[in-house]
Amino acid sequence: MSFDLAAADFSSESGLPERASVVEWGPDVAERFHAVYVDSFRERPGFPDPSAEEWISETVEEDDFREDWSLLVSLPGVGDAGFVTATEGWIVQVGVVPSARGRGVGAALIRESLRRASASGMRESWLCVNVDNPASELYRRIGFRDRGRRGRFQEV
Repeated sequence: MSFDLAAADFSSESGLPERASVVEWGPDVAERFHAVYVDSFRERPGFPDPSAEEWISETVEEDDFREDWSLLVSLPGVGDAGFVTATEGWIVQVGVVPSARGRGVGAALIRESLRRASASGMRESWLCVNVDNPASELYRRIGFRDRGRRGRFQEV
């Protein structure tokens, strides 16, 4: 799926819930990102459950990883509730813990990451999503457009 950053209007509020706090990726918060990643995806079949060290290493080793577009949100009464990681031209991962779903956290994180990418001069952003992922409809509502379909991922 792709998003046309050049045509996007980022003038409105991010949509984060009131009193939400957002921090950018950094060595001091990377383990918090990992904890939210685990809480967000552990119930998915085949969840790989990487260690914090392994997941953080893989994340920062992505080509053109952008700490300033990779964000963690905390909510009152929930704590760390969602994250997005990004590279130049890509939303890499988005996750929201079950207790914070349905509050617009994922959409707001994606919009803020896209806003930052646009402000840095990027003109387009992409993401890959499994066809059975219910979040694909969220991505379409945000403004991502389908650009193709891949049959399945294969192990290398």
